[in-house]
Amino acid sequence: MPIYEYSCPDCGNQFSHLHKRLGETAPACPKCQGANARKRISTFSARVAAPASACAAAGSCPAAAASGHQCCAGCRHH
Repeated sequence: MPIYEYSCPDCGNQFSHLHKRLGETAPACPKCQGANARKRISTFSARVAAPASACAAAGSCPAAAASGHQCCAGCRHH
């Protein structure tokens, strides 16, 4: 179930709405009850893992630190 962001051109209100099914029409504005809400382009946030060599650079991989080499993520210390 996606959450979409909307903007109301009648009153300028910006709001989010959880759609319960695909193809659901735009909701009425919760502030003015206007029926002209438009879907906004929004961004999202995602967490990404650090590169495998980052653990060696930070000195957190004991196998890489002991050998003086970069960690290849196959060292089983992750």
